[in-house]
Amino acid sequence: MRTTDIRSELQRLFDARDPARGGALVIWHDPDGEFAETVDELELPNIEVVHERPNQLLALKRALNEDLSGRRILLYRQRSRRLDGDWLADIEVRSPSFAADYASIQLRELGAADTADMREVLRAHKAFFAKKTNIKKISRLAEGYSTPARLEVAVMAAALGAEEATPQGVLRAYLTLAEAEGGTEALDVLAAVGAADSFKAAVSAWTGFTGDVTDAVALAQHVLVSALAMQLPVDTLGPLERCYSGEHAPFCHTLVHEWTQSEQREGLLALCGAVEDNLGLERILADVELSALSQADTFPCIDALILRRLFASLAAGTDGVDEVLALIAERRSSRWYANLSFFYEGAAAAANMRRFFRDHEHDSAGGDPAQVWRDYTRTWYQMDRWYRDLHGAFARAITRGEYELDEDFRDCCAAMEDLYKNWYLRGLARRWTHACAGDFARLGYADGVPRQVDFSMAEVEPMMRTNKRAWVIVSDALRYEVATELAESLERETRGVCELDAVQATFPSITKCGMTALLPASSFTMGERREGDRAALAVYADGTEAPTCAARETAIRRHYPDGVAVRYDDFINSMDRAQRLARIGDAQVVYVYHNTIDAYGDKPATERKVFTGCREAIEELVACVQTIVRDFKAARIVLTADHGFLYTAEALAESEHAAVSDVDGTVIEAGRRYAIAREGATSDPLLTIALPTSCAQANGGSNSSALTGFTPRECVRIRMAGGGENYVHGGISLQELCVPVLRFTNKRAGTRGYVESAPVGLSLVSQLDAISNTLFTLEFLQDEPASGKMLPATYEIFVGDAARIPVSDTARIVADRTDADATARVFHVSMNLKPGVQTSEHEQYHLFVRNVDTGAVQSMRDVRIRVSFAPAFDFGW
Repeated sequence: MRTTDIRSELQRLFDARDPARGGALVIWHDPDGEFAETVDELELPNIEVVHERPNQLLALKRALNEDLSGRRILLYRQRSRRLDGDWLADIEVRSPSFAADYASIQLRELGAADTADMREVLRAHKAFFAKKTNIKKISRLAEGYSTPARLEVAVMAAALGAEEATPQGVLRAYLTLAEAEGGTEALDVLAAVGAADSFKAAVSAWTGFTGDVTDAVALAQHVLVSALAMQLPVDTLGPLERCYSGEHAPFCHTLVHEWTQSEQREGLLALCGAVEDNLGLERILADVELSALSQADTFPCIDALILRRLFASLAAGTDGVDEVLALIAERRSSRWYANLSFFYEGAAAAANMRRFFRDHEHDSAGGDPAQVWRDYTRTWYQMDRWYRDLHGAFARAITRGEYELDEDFRDCCAAMEDLYKNWYLRGLARRWTHACAGDFARLGYADGVPRQVDFSMAEVEPMMRTNKRAWVIVSDALRYEVATELAESLERETRGVCELDAVQATFPSITKCGMTALLPASSFTMGERREGDRAALAVYADGTEAPTCAARETAIRRHYPDGVAVRYDDFINSMDRAQRLARIGDAQVVYVYHNTIDAYGDKPATERKVFTGCREAIEELVACVQTIVRDFKAARIVLTADHGFLYTAEALAESEHAAVSDVDGTVIEAGRRYAIAREGATSDPLLTIALPTSCAQANGGSNSSALTGFTPRECVRIRMAGGGENYVHGGISLQELCVPVLRFTNKRAGTRGYVESAPVGLSLVSQLDAISNTLFTLEFLQDEPASGKMLPATYEIFVGDAARIPVSDTARIVADRTDADATARVFHVSMNLKPGVQTSEHEQYHLFVRNVDTGAVQSMRDVRIRVSFAPAFDFGW
């Protein structure tokens, strides 16, 4: 430190004190005696320099405790500031301290106590501390260092690039580096700063590991199995008894817990895999009871073991299905859930299907068409949604191939296919057919059920009376169950509210029929027309076909002169806002035509990806609604479909096929789920459907007699040339015929009915006044079901001090449960006080909850901690 800087700093210290009131005393500490010969030569006007001399402490103490008013005294002491055993401790306490030697400056910059032990750390790492950049690194890691061990840990942390100067942070950084570059290379990094030996001693003290720290897998194995020992009963760890330290398990548990929440998570995953392979851990844990295994999450293979058992159980039957769903819900907050989430989602879908079967196996098979329709749109559609969830999860899971679980998942899917097709689809189709086969043969539709042909009158005309413009989005093949998820997404992601109804599509449930039936028209009919040298089915609105978007716009304008029909791809992907405004202009009625689901399903090459198309369609339709609301301030939008679809994943058996030749008569058009024949045709294997035909058709239609429709029973397909029979439509199954009418109403803040979206709340159920054990379990309640405007939320829970610094590990709760029953929304959370963190019975602590999405933190409860720890930083070097 330069002489001018010394004078300036001393002058500042003296100026801060008032010599008129008891004098001004500053103590200069110089343990290495660097300034013993020069202190008296400093030009310090009006400042007396007093030296501490051996054998004169008593006299000095008396002199300095006298009235010093008006005097400015600089006491030079050739020692560090340490109050224990110091004759001048009382004077030290009331006087400011000054030091000018290099070590003092360094310690001051580090926020470290100036003691002989601290100086020893500086000497041990002299080359390291000689670099200003290293001083800055360590200063950023902590606000200060109270012990030599903490400073030594900081040296290790800085060398390894750790995020924090804690034992857990250092060991995490070391193992991450060792996994990536090798254990020898990682230890060389510490050796370069003189910290290799202290690191070895520290690892032994922190974890109980006494092996070679350059063996990253061995060290990781010891740490991970020790952490596992905190979660499993001791008697389940017999084969691993030499692989862990029960005494050090809390430290290792905290280390692993924090590691999984860090950016080095992938490094831990790689080490977990290496340790699992090295130990044969799946085999060792294979016989552990599921109830015990479900409490552990140190290794991802534990999730694999759990999932393997769940898939086997679900494939076998319905026993324990409620417990399966509860277990899957609990695992949502486990450490490795995200890595195996698709498998868990598939298991949850299968469990829901099994539970539905258990609860509805003996439901009445009777009912009129309206009753069957209500049952489907209120309850039974869920089986279709869970089946879609199952196969959507399977498609994503098999791309990962984790732990060869795809085979277990595949076996479960096979069992669900049997349940879905042979119990659900077949049973529902039989009930529906029994209820309305007569109506279809006589009328062409199920009597007492709303019809698609009335859409314009029921939906468009009322919107015209109450709004500036009627918006209609028609999504090809958007079946009812997909629309239920779409409604949930719109509720979550917009300010609007949704009302979902359904209408029966027109037979045959194919695009040209459904799209025409949705148009404003005075009449809807079908007829036969020629396409070259062959006949085909023609569908007419007001006597005119409308097979294209342009033709539909013409049909709309016959009733609404400024009406617009526009393709989704053009409207959203090709136009900017100005172009959209210009295209719509003053239109009173706008139809937007969207085609994603059918585009996937109708092509043999992509039909197996139709559920992926459903997910994409939901995202696109939400974006479309948001665009219309944003650009046009639309108050209401109706979303619907031309038809639904029937999909089964497995190849069909020979018995599940019919043939066009099953129709006795002239067939003019046929698909896999329908056949259209001239009047007089009959069929015993197929159901007969009346069609709305007229004798005189426009635009090239023939003057032939009326047409008759036919459809296969249950899930049967008509055999056709070429591939693509898993995804079909055209028939009268509820999956094909039940199309949604989703009314979206945009709400502005402050208007009647407006509800602000908000995350579901979380409440502490357990009584918690004091924590008296390092391990403790708490219960939390998700206050409301996650549905509508109550959004799912992820919360982090921890115990912390007044500054919100955690003294416990951080637990995570994924609050996304939809159950109406509050008992199903209770979370059991095990927590652990951090080893080595010093707490006081006299200090107030808080149980904090943090919303991960918003960052909002609040205190749930004030608590006291009555637990003592041994300092984790004391590793005996």
